[in-house]
Amino acid sequence: MGQNTDNNEILSDYCSARTVFLVMLIMVLLAIVMLLVPGQSIHTSWDSLGLLVLLLLWLGLSSLSVLCALSPRLKRLSLTASTIVAFIIIQLMTLIVSEIAYQLTLYYVSLWPMVPESHSLFLLRNLAISTIVSGIALRYMYLQRQIQRKSAAENLARVQALQARIHPHFLFNSMNTIAALLHVDADAAEKAVISLSAMYRAALESGTELVSLNSEIELTRQYLSVEGLRLHDRLKIDWQIDPRVIHAQIPSLTIQPLVENAVYHGIEPRVSGGEIRISIKLDDSDKVRITISNPLPSVDERSPQSGNQIAMKNIRERLSIAFGRHASLRSFHEGDCFRVELEFPITIDTPEDEQ
Repeated sequence: MGQNTDNNEILSDYCSARTVFLVMLIMVLLAIVMLLVPGQSIHTSWDSLGLLVLLLLWLGLSSLSVLCALSPRLKRLSLTASTIVAFIIIQLMTLIVSEIAYQLTLYYVSLWPMVPESHSLFLLRNLAISTIVSGIALRYMYLQRQIQRKSAAENLARVQALQARIHPHFLFNSMNTIAALLHVDADAAEKAVISLSAMYRAALESGTELVSLNSEIELTRQYLSVEGLRLHDRLKIDWQIDPRVIHAQIPSLTIQPLVENAVYHGIEPRVSGGEIRISIKLDDSDKVRITISNPLPSVDERSPQSGNQIAMKNIRERLSIAFGRHASLRSFHEGDCFRVELEFPITIDTPEDEQ
């Protein structure tokens, strides 16, 4: 089954517009190279270029059409077998098209200013050229797909490593919350365990793929419910959510760590607590903008430990993996308020089982 998966990735290129354009470009360049052989006058070469390009385009596009039509069957074969079959198909199409072209030159001499060599030599030369060009092209397609698969695997490993750093920190803080509640309110501790279980279930199910923004919001709500049991009315939350973006795709565990930082470095040190404002909206450039702001503790209330650089660095790198330069994560100090602003392009994957 693994072979078929790889095979599907490679053979899907036969029907793509990019491959059609690439084949056409190669055929035109090949025609120019073939006419630059010794013994051809410049006048004759230019006169013959159009017809030779037409012949090669006919050959290349007909081979590509057959491969595209047979892709569903070729995908059932192993990678090696499908490559061999594709190579044979190209040679057969080369032989058929070359034979038709040769016969046309015999009956319609005016169509071809250059008189072709002997029948067998004409066919053998075209087959030799086709063997070299198709072999290089198939090898190129294979190597390109292998590079893409390797890059995807490396990104997946990086995401897994980054998430592995986040989970222990998150679990440590949550267990501290539950431990504190056990001495105060057993029922509240039980609710915290249930919430923590729901949070980890959502985190494990999301894996390393992009998840819906709605799932991230629910995960963050579960976290805040645990913290709310510990901090009570010292923790206030103001949600402002644009319903147009709730199905946008985002790396898992992106919002929750930022809100956790706001709780631990903004709300918890303050004797009076404070309010965390979470704004999620679609901006004028059609990007999702998430803003998380919290009050800062006074100088006397601040803890000596450093802030939130590890979480910020991890999230920034995961956004880079998912969206490249199109995503950003910035932080601002504005008087007695700390604000984090996250932007990323909106990509919506509407769920089939939308509730």
